[in-house]
Amino acid sequence: MYLDYFPYESLRPHQDRMLDAVYEVVDRGQHEVLMIDAPTGTGKTSCISAALAAAPGKIIVVVRTVSQIDIYIDEINKIWSRTRHKPEIAYMVGKQKLCPIEGEFRDESVYAGCSRLREWTRNFAASRMSRGREAFYDPSGDSIPQEEPGYRTFCPYYLKSRESFDLNGKAHFRRSAQSLDVVESLKKKIVSPSELGKECMGICPYEIMSLYAKSSDIVIMNYSHIFSPDFQDAIFSWLEMEPEKATLIVDEAHNLGDAVRAMSSRVLTIRMIDLAEREVEKFEGTLGQARLDEARSESSWRREGIRTIRTLLPRLRRFLQSRQERMPEGEALLDADLFRSFLYDGIEDIDSSLSYFSDVAVAVAELNLAEGDKENLAGDLQPSLALVLLFLRDSEQAETDPSYQRKVVVSGSGGRKYARLEVNNIDPASVIRRITDSVNATIMLSGTFSPLEAYELYCLGEENRARKLSIPNPFPRENRLLLASERATTQLESREESDNRQEIGGHLESVIECVPGNVAAFFTSYPMMNNYRPLCLASARRVKKRLFTEPRSAEEVPELLEEFFLQGKRGGGVLLGVSGGKLAEGIDYKGQALNAVAVVGLPLAVYDDIQKEINAYYSAKYGKVRGMLIAYTLPAINRGLQAAGRVIRAESERGVLLFCDRRFGSTALGGVNQFLPQWVRDELVVVDAARGRQMIEARLKEWGGSLGAESGGASREKRAERRSRGKRKTEDLKALVKELGLDQRG
Repeated sequence: MYLDYFPYESLRPHQDRMLDAVYEVVDRGQHEVLMIDAPTGTGKTSCISAALAAAPGKIIVVVRTVSQIDIYIDEINKIWSRTRHKPEIAYMVGKQKLCPIEGEFRDESVYAGCSRLREWTRNFAASRMSRGREAFYDPSGDSIPQEEPGYRTFCPYYLKSRESFDLNGKAHFRRSAQSLDVVESLKKKIVSPSELGKECMGICPYEIMSLYAKSSDIVIMNYSHIFSPDFQDAIFSWLEMEPEKATLIVDEAHNLGDAVRAMSSRVLTIRMIDLAEREVEKFEGTLGQARLDEARSESSWRREGIRTIRTLLPRLRRFLQSRQERMPEGEALLDADLFRSFLYDGIEDIDSSLSYFSDVAVAVAELNLAEGDKENLAGDLQPSLALVLLFLRDSEQAETDPSYQRKVVVSGSGGRKYARLEVNNIDPASVIRRITDSVNATIMLSGTFSPLEAYELYCLGEENRARKLSIPNPFPRENRLLLASERATTQLESREESDNRQEIGGHLESVIECVPGNVAAFFTSYPMMNNYRPLCLASARRVKKRLFTEPRSAEEVPELLEEFFLQGKRGGGVLLGVSGGKLAEGIDYKGQALNAVAVVGLPLAVYDDIQKEINAYYSAKYGKVRGMLIAYTLPAINRGLQAAGRVIRAESERGVLLFCDRRFGSTALGGVNQFLPQWVRDELVVVDAARGRQMIEARLKEWGGSLGAESGGASREKRAERRSRGKRKTEDLKALVKELGLDQRG
């Protein structure tokens, strides 16, 4: 076995299947992809141990949120504590999460503030070296002046990360000896992102993190670091690794396609236009463009580029302002013909004009004249002028490529409206394949990867590109009750019918009133949640439970969840949220934190012109049946399964899952039962509200009214068995591979 410390014996056969498959795919290489659909609690993160045993080089783990980093850190901690193998683990976290002075940047982003301070810090270091008339400057040996926070002229944390030296009369910079010492100390321990700042000895944690990532065995990063089209060409060079030797593990891979689509969006705002105009003004001031001889051929590209930019930027601003004033809040397809005729009026050759625009944008970047909030992989600001150009290029690409979608979005805040234009690549497959087709092997992990064939087409754009593995739910079947409504639905034509509302209400009351402790109901939208809130409140009061409602602001979520979890020990709470929202995904409701979930409705996207265009694209690519599944139905199924998956997250837990919509139990037109995981389909019981209440009450009676872990001796025996297993030491992974006869590579 790969892991003697895996805690539940009943899961070992499924665990071994996963680990064997991971080892084989990683060992064989050849750009293979393994897609694993495994329910919560099957130990998906332990796949990293098999990858470590087989990988020819660095392992890259990509996650959607920072909180998922700690899950993998825990797994590496197990390997460190229970084997003799000590893999080094680093991570890449957004600058705003790590910057010690992030709170000092008032009217600018942390990226813009950091870029400014880094430039000033290099100037400060060069001046100290010049003042001392030395050819070398080490900040660790200098008495660095203290500055008032918020009014800094240099960053003391970045300063300590660099040493400067003179070469041919010019200051150059390299990593400081002190920062290298910090990295060496990190190799002797495992440090979480929240603890990193304390380990850095006053050196910038972001700089330490990026330096350590280049030498570690495992590096964890956000999806955007490796799948963003802007970073793909730079990430391997920046981490100093060969793609052919890198193994990729994608966590929560059901999110990958949608995440790549979001990353493949080009956005244009009035702020970006303002910043771009400032860059042009700085460019003209730097080069004295206005005084150049117009007849000189070498200045023609500047002249034509400036002329194009001075024509297009004001037109873009006027177009956005008109939409901001006239459009209601929301989003709509961009009228491409109207937009292009207005923008390029009088311009005969669009390609040539954009080429001149590009020349100036490149010059702005080379002269470090960037203004903006967006940074590149190295942490330097990207010029807004270049971002405007990329938007225009992609907008032109949409003229011939149906995978590009153009839209206008109007949002509101503080009584004001803001408009932006977007160009989105709605097909993520080509972006994902650029990575999977270049690395040694890719492992995609998810608890809601069903049906795998549909996700394969969505993410990889090709049938049989991946090896696919589905793991059944290993937890005892008698510990859960899965129900689907026979009559209730949130379909528009039936949504407000009296009988239908009564059925939905009856199902909700059964879950709230019959299941002890904490329960949750996730709806298809905020309006629907608010529509059923009075009924849920009345039901909660009848059984003396407290009602919690998902807040609109993400900042309020931690406090709400803390109160909700505490309520589980005080008689119970009722949590109302939205499928796909802040409370339905990525939150770990362990133990008594959640005993039942009702998924109210099939959370389909709004069927507007934007969605219709997406449906049409995928229907043309894969045929109507598969195309509609990928474009429209699959995201809704995933949102529903993610919400349902918040309950029963360990072998000893018990719980009730209710899919409160008839489409979950049906295979007829509009039904989605055939697309659910096999274990869900096998266990799902289709009931009306009255029968559902009876089944919940009967199952609670079987459980003795308890939904927690086994009590008494059984629980103590299991804990003793786990402690015994935890004390056994295994050989290091290389020896383990030899023992299994898998060491042919030497």
